[in-house]
Amino acid sequence: MLRKRNQAENSPSTKAGRKLSYGWVVAIAGAGMLLAAGNFLYTFGVFVKPLINKFGWSRAAISGCVSIRSIASGLGSPVVGAFSDRYGPRKFILLGVFLAGLSYLLASRITSLWHLYLFLSILTGIGIASMLVPAVATATRWFGGKSALANGIVMSGFSMAQIILPPIATYLIVQHGWETCFVILGIAAWVLGSMAWNFIRTPPNTVNQPRTEPGEGDTPKAGETPSRAKDDYTLSEALRTRTLWIMFLVFMVVTSSYHLVIIHIIAAAIDTGISPEAAAIILTLSGVTNTLGRLTGGGLASKIGNRIVLVFCLAIQALSLFALVGASDLHVFYIIATVCGLAYGGVIPIMPTLAGSFFGTRAIGSIYGTLVTAGTAGVAIGPLLAGYIFDVTGSYSIAFLSAAIALAVALLLCLLLKSPRRKALAT
Repeated sequence: MLRKRNQAENSPSTKAGRKLSYGWVVAIAGAGMLLAAGNFLYTFGVFVKPLINKFGWSRAAISGCVSIRSIASGLGSPVVGAFSDRYGPRKFILLGVFLAGLSYLLASRITSLWHLYLFLSILTGIGIASMLVPAVATATRWFGGKSALANGIVMSGFSMAQIILPPIATYLIVQHGWETCFVILGIAAWVLGSMAWNFIRTPPNTVNQPRTEPGEGDTPKAGETPSRAKDDYTLSEALRTRTLWIMFLVFMVVTSSYHLVIIHIIAAAIDTGISPEAAAIILTLSGVTNTLGRLTGGGLASKIGNRIVLVFCLAIQALSLFALVGASDLHVFYIIATVCGLAYGGVIPIMPTLAGSFFGTRAIGSIYGTLVTAGTAGVAIGPLLAGYIFDVTGSYSIAFLSAAIALAVALLLCLLLKSPRRKALAT
């Protein structure tokens, strides 16, 4: 009995209830690491105009950098997730920090488009996947089905980068050039990212956390395996459920729509006569609310349910994209960026938490890595498609409108989300 009591006290679910659980240190360290080393995704918008002015590339060609990065990250995420499940996350996270910093340093020397794609697409994509998937999987293992807030903290590192870095990067570009800016980003990634990495730890005596999503019921149905009815899915089992594929499509639409905006909204604002310095604040505002959304959305989801918050955030994001069509006033851009960032931030921590609730945490790295593939596919499609639409039509209106409609469809898909059943798998 004493042995069982000690095991219960050392389990992640018990630690999650303690005020000073080390899991919160892991979550904060993950956020700091993504802020320092994974910032490319949310700062690249400030490099679009300088690269156009330097090399004369089209917006579609430059947007292709983000798309190829997303493909590289998407292809690498399930692999990294599976290996981190088996061998532990720390070595893969450190590899990601190294690759991300190296990619920024090499980007300072680009002279042709294929250099841009090699350094800031392939190398950066693999680096970010090697950091993000193991970091989120580790936080989910610490807190199980109640990990929405912890995951929100981890992934707030991206949105904090969106707050802090666009004004800094814009200043460095204006004063010293984009080459120097990339060098500074690379050094910061190595130094600050490795410092944060030192605090990443896996939970002791990791166990599968039971699903905690309200309204599902915890009693196994007839024909289900009692010990594995609600958790401990393998990746192959999860792939045979409708639930995972609905989550896959929704996540792809959400990321496509948001990154379409953050990559092109500065250029769209400058096209209306807004100064680059004022336009850079658009990303900062979106980053502030993106961070708030990840923290408040994660906390709120733990109280009222992940799917309720998910549907609400999708509705708000869709409305903000409808409002962006034809926008020309700076204050309108500020308001839309603020609302869109808040809604998108609320969605991000819910996806791995839902995955942990639906499928358990033993294979959460590979399952979440598969969902990251959906997200990176969305990042690949959205900005590239918007750049192409602008090159053809001379306007972003069709791109923004299409994204809004896609979000409305994704909202309807969320209403079909429900817990997978083992009996359905057998069928």
